[in-house]
Amino acid sequence: MNLRVRINGSEMTIETAPERRVVDLLRQELGLTGTKEGCGSGECGACTILVGGEGHLSCLMLAAQLEGREVTTIEGLREGDRLHPLQEAFVRCGAVQCGFCSPGMILAASALLKKKPEPTREEIREGLSGNLCRCTGYQKIVDAVEAAAGLMNPNAPPSDTAAAVGGPGASFRRGRQTVLLPRSLPELWTCLAEEPGARIFAGGTDLLVQLRLQREAPPALICLERIAELQDISEDPGSLRIGAGVTHSRLLADPRIGDALPVLTKALETLGSPPIRTMGTIGGNICTASPAGDTLPPLYLLEAEIEICSATTTRIMPLESFIAGPGKTRLGAGEILTAIRVRKPAAYDLHHFEKVGQRKALACSIASLAALVRISPTGEIEAIRLAWGSVGPTVVTSSAVEALLIGEKPSEAVLERAADAVRRAVSPIDDLRATADYRRIVAGNLLLRPLHSLRRRR
Repeated sequence: MNLRVRINGSEMTIETAPERRVVDLLRQELGLTGTKEGCGSGECGACTILVGGEGHLSCLMLAAQLEGREVTTIEGLREGDRLHPLQEAFVRCGAVQCGFCSPGMILAASALLKKKPEPTREEIREGLSGNLCRCTGYQKIVDAVEAAAGLMNPNAPPSDTAAAVGGPGASFRRGRQTVLLPRSLPELWTCLAEEPGARIFAGGTDLLVQLRLQREAPPALICLERIAELQDISEDPGSLRIGAGVTHSRLLADPRIGDALPVLTKALETLGSPPIRTMGTIGGNICTASPAGDTLPPLYLLEAEIEICSATTTRIMPLESFIAGPGKTRLGAGEILTAIRVRKPAAYDLHHFEKVGQRKALACSIASLAALVRISPTGEIEAIRLAWGSVGPTVVTSSAVEALLIGEKPSEAVLERAADAVRRAVSPIDDLRATADYRRIVAGNLLLRPLHSLRRRR
C-alpha cells in the first residue's frame, strides 16, 4: 500500500503493509527509534505518539489508520534547533535516567498540556497514568511537567478530527491482509459484502493485542473509526443516544453525559489510561463482552438498549440480552452495533462505581460494582439498583439483594446480611488476577462502602 501521512511536519508517501503496526513502521522503516516498544499491549506508554495532537499508542494502531493524518514523534517535537519546553524541563528537573520511557512520557505530557495548559499536580499524575517509569520515579517527572506548563507552543499541530471522522475512506490490499477504512455505513455494507470474513474494529485496543499474540488471523480488517454516523451523541428530554464509535475520552468531555449519567462517567474515569480512553470506544467495550468491561455494570443499571444494523435491517434489544457470555454477543452475520440508547434515570442520592484491581491505573477489575441509591427523608433506602462486574460470566444483578435493602435504613446488621447475600449471588472463577473466593469477598465488601457513605451523610 501507499500510505499518505504527514509525519513531524513532512508529507510522506510510504510503501508498507496495511496491517503493519505503527510502532514497527516508525522504528524499522522510518528510523524514528525514539518511539519505544515496551509491553506491546498498551500498558506501559513507551510507544506513545501524537496523532492529531492527541496521545495514541503506536503498538495498538495499524499503519492503514494513519492515512491522511498528522503524526508527531519525539523527533518532531523540538522547535527548530531548540528543545521543546517539555524536553528542557525533563533535563533541568532530572526527570530522565535510562531514558527508555522519556519519549512516551514527554509526548503524553504534551497532549495533556494542550488540553490543560495549567494542570494541577493531580491532573498531571492522571494525565501520565498510562506511562510507566522504572527508574526515575514520578516525582521529578511531575515536577518537569509542572515547570513546562504555560510554556507550550500555541502553534502545536492541530487535531485532525476531520480526517479521522468522516474524512476520506481508504482501501488497502497487500500482503497477508486487507485493511478497509469505510467513511459511511453504505460503504461499510459494501466492504462486508466483499469481505464476509472480515474482523471489524474501532479503537483496536483489544484486537491489536490478539493479533500480536496470533490468537486471530482474519483475512481482512475493517476499521470503523472514520464512519461519521457512529460518532454522534444526541439528546432528547428523556434519553441519550450514543454512537458506538464515540471514544471514552469524548464521553468524559461531554457535559450531557456527566449531567445525565454520572454513574457511567465514574466508570469511564477508571477505564484504562488517557491514551486508551482516547482510542477505545464505548461500542468496542460492549462488543468485547468481557465480564470485566468497565462500562457494562453502569449500562445494565441504566437499562441501556443496543441499536444493531445491517445493510437491510435495524433492530433494538436490551443490553442484558445482547451480551450472551464471555466474549459473546447476539450480533448476526453482516451486523454491527451502531448506537447505545439510554433513558435518563430518575433522581438518585448516590451514583457510584468502584472497581478493585491489582493496581490503581490500567487495572482489569477483579470485581466492580455500579450502584444507584435513593434515600427517603426518614433515612430508609427508597430505591436501589446494583450491578457487579467480573464476578460471573456476564454482569451480575440481584433483585433479591435489592429487595433485602428496600425500606431499610442502612444499619450495620442490614448491610452485613446484604453483603452475605451478594456473596451467594455471584458466580466468579479463579484466574490469574484472583481466586473465586477472593472475588466473592470483594463483591460483598464493595456493597458496604457506598452504603456506609450514605450513613455518614445522614
